[in-house]
Amino acid sequence: MRLAHKIERWFARNQRPLPWRRRYDPYEVWVSEVMAQQTRIEVVLAYYERFLARFPTLAALAAASDDDVTAAWSGLGYYRRARMLRDGARAVRERGSMPRSIEELMTIPGIGRYTAGAIASIAFDDAAPIVDGNVARVLARVYANDGDPWARAEELVRAAKSPRDLNQGLMEIGALICKPRNPLCHACPLRDDCVARATGRVADFPRAKPKPATRALRIALYLVTDRRGRVLMRRESGPLMNAMFHLPHGNTSLLAGAPLDVTPADRLGAFRHTVTNRRIEFVVFSATAKRTPDFCWIDPASDFPHPSYVRKALRLAGIEGQRPLFARP
Repeated sequence: MRLAHKIERWFARNQRPLPWRRRYDPYEVWVSEVMAQQTRIEVVLAYYERFLARFPTLAALAAASDDDVTAAWSGLGYYRRARMLRDGARAVRERGSMPRSIEELMTIPGIGRYTAGAIASIAFDDAAPIVDGNVARVLARVYANDGDPWARAEELVRAAKSPRDLNQGLMEIGALICKPRNPLCHACPLRDDCVARATGRVADFPRAKPKPATRALRIALYLVTDRRGRVLMRRESGPLMNAMFHLPHGNTSLLAGAPLDVTPADRLGAFRHTVTNRRIEFVVFSATAKRTPDFCWIDPASDFPHPSYVRKALRLAGIEGQRPLFARP
């Protein structure tokens, strides 16, 4: 198919030098795809190589504890991805090798249809379709139809000389050229084949889906320290970043534990933080604690699993003693 070959040729000339493209190791491709879910590549690049330095092989990741893997993931968000990646690594270790077919890949915990297709096509160069947001947008505009894109993606990959180049090319075109807003149609290798462009309807595709309502929240955080510079924290079990260490907080349903009985002192500042459809303003206070049930003292320079807002709060308070992310205690 002419369209598939155009995409492959464009990718061969214009691909970004991303680290997982150096040798297309299945484990490295898998890590990159999980990191890239709901996360911009620019953000992934800041974490990817450090994560692999910490867990250079699938066996190393399989041996990691929950705290090890979530500490290494701290700042990337959506922490369930990290635990599922580790669980998947354990399942592959038990099998003895990474499976290759879509069907077998999808038996591994945490690997769904998209990730299975990405590993099969990008790591093994097998003819497996993938559809992420970028691919869906490109196909919707090329065909001026935003129905189920999987059949079109499969048709293209079956016609490709290199499924690896075809699928990555589709994603690159979506990320760099066929953007949600202000697409660079003049630079697109598919401009002469794009029905939406030919009919002046690029902005109409894909049709917008209703978004969940945004919730605005304001949460007080309390910074309680001891003479050794340690910070009082608690491992939470609520819906917001479960099983990670959090600072004492004001009353909120997002964190499971009861608010700590503290005496606030000085207001240290505030910052905004977004989690899915929640826009949170955190207000940070220094404080002393009257009681500390379920809390423990954490060395802020140690390697502990925490959401990125904790790091922001510590920096706001002038606590800069943290070791570089992913360093060993």
